[in-house]
Amino acid sequence: MSLLADNHPGFFEVLATPRAYTTLAYLLLSMPLGILTFTFAVTALSLSLGLAILIIGIPFTLAFLALTRVMSVAEIRLLKTMVDPEGLDAPAFLPLGDGWMNQLKSLVTDRHTWTSLGYFLLQLPLGIASFTVLITSLIVGLAMIVAPLAALLHRTVEVSFEGLHPLWFQSHPGFALMLCALTGIVLVPLTFHAALVLGRLQTWLARHLLVRE
Repeated sequence: MSLLADNHPGFFEVLATPRAYTTLAYLLLSMPLGILTFTFAVTALSLSLGLAILIIGIPFTLAFLALTRVMSVAEIRLLKTMVDPEGLDAPAFLPLGDGWMNQLKSLVTDRHTWTSLGYFLLQLPLGIASFTVLITSLIVGLAMIVAPLAALLHRTVEVSFEGLHPLWFQSHPGFALMLCALTGIVLVPLTFHAALVLGRLQTWLARHLLVRE
């Protein structure tokens, strides 16, 4: 799989690409959503194993697996809406079968039910990693752009370069400010490009793990 789509925008063109913003929003939401889905998966799986020796354990486990399928459908539709409208096929809520008994049996035996559960377990670490990288890169990039402008517009603002080496930067604050702004101008679109790549990886993972007919 290529990390870049065929219609991947140019370096600065990405700033005028709506899909880049929706993909970034999805990846920033992936951390809180990952916390919810990870908590659901771990809690429900633990209760299913704990109740397995009781009669109530059977309907509870079936309800848990059915809800996992429903959540996988919701995740795919969210990906289609915010990340890649043509990257995934809409799955069925439940496995196909003749009669509800066969459907329940397929619910347990269909590997996509269990790979969907694995996907939701992976959502937390992947969501934390994506959120941390993207939000840090975006905030740092915007701050590097705004800081020189603030120093120019408000003469009372002092920008210190004492922590920078070599000392040449300290003796040439104007050049350091210009370099700071240029770095921010590059870092912000780079963040959106990284979001598109991570969104493409997320779509690839969903295609292979979530429920698909």
